[in-house]
Amino acid sequence: MKRRQVIKRITALFLTAASVFLIGQGSPAFWAGLGNRIALLAVGLQKPEGGAAALSAQLQAKTAAATPATTAPAPTTAATTGETTAPTDAVQADSANVTRITLPSCNEKAPEKAANAGAVSEQKISPGSDPVEGVCVRNRSGKALDIAAALTKTPDIHIDRKSDQPQVLIVHTHTTEGYLTYDAGFYNPADVERTQDHTKNICAAGESIAKALRAAGIATLHDTTVHDYPKYTGAYSRSEQTVKAAMEKYPTVKVVLDVHRDAMIANDTHTKPTVTVNGQKAAQMMIIAGVVSTAALPHPNWEQNFRFAVRLQQSLATTYPDLMRPLSLVASRYNQHLANGYLLVEIGTDVNTVSEAVYSGEMLGKTLANLLNSNWER
Repeated sequence: MKRRQVIKRITALFLTAASVFLIGQGSPAFWAGLGNRIALLAVGLQKPEGGAAALSAQLQAKTAAATPATTAPAPTTAATTGETTAPTDAVQADSANVTRITLPSCNEKAPEKAANAGAVSEQKISPGSDPVEGVCVRNRSGKALDIAAALTKTPDIHIDRKSDQPQVLIVHTHTTEGYLTYDAGFYNPADVERTQDHTKNICAAGESIAKALRAAGIATLHDTTVHDYPKYTGAYSRSEQTVKAAMEKYPTVKVVLDVHRDAMIANDTHTKPTVTVNGQKAAQMMIIAGVVSTAALPHPNWEQNFRFAVRLQQSLATTYPDLMRPLSLVASRYNQHLANGYLLVEIGTDVNTVSEAVYSGEMLGKTLANLLNSNWER
């Protein structure tokens, strides 16, 4: 009996040592998983009270920390339905500021169509009716607004091209919003709507905007802090903290863009808002501006943001006909109270391709650069 116990203990020590070695050799999932299983087997042989459960939790945490670009589950709410006024989750302590992302150059080959694949309806969403000097709006704010008058007033936004400090900040409240990597008229249930792979999510479009701004001589900070994973609720509170921290560190920031992608779903059909520009498919875009200030949600910058929004909408709509959906005016803030040059932009939907979103981001960045350089430079 004693001999068996000795053999068990020797075996357990050997297996534990082997697992520590395997897990310490890097991050590949195979070795980490094998090491985890061996370690748990060793603990099972020794049978300390609660030891297996405790080690399992530690190993899962270690593996999660070492695993890059995991996919996040899709939330049950839409991309931009409301805002949270108080933090409900802990704010991330560090910011994953990414200044360069390798952008995809082409669409991937479509996978085999699954038996339960969903339909993709490619449509050119109407740019709106009754334009005022090229600006069409969808006013859901409950406030009467004079578009023509707003276009006569220059926004109080002035960049300094001579500075190497950031003038524009790009963030993503819903950082994991993903796109398809192929264009085939369908989507498979296995396709993820959310991912932390920045070459396949909204960050790719954000980097395209940043790249165009930098090429025009405008220093731009692209912050890819993930705010919507592992918890979706409270994302706006977390992104608010990210923007505040960035603006405190870089008081030179004049413009903030919170870049999202939309979703249009009816039954199993997902709509893909698409337009062709210079022979290339692009994801249609929509600018959202909060234009209401209340005691509960004070928004002192709404009028400046409104002027900014109509100018940008006008420039994009006239330079690239049909690229823009109507300017959406709402009775929410979406953190736009933090700066007088703060806008939310939706680029395509979950069934647009990454390449289409990146192309639209490029056009947005070029147009914004022209505005900031020609009209508002100090």
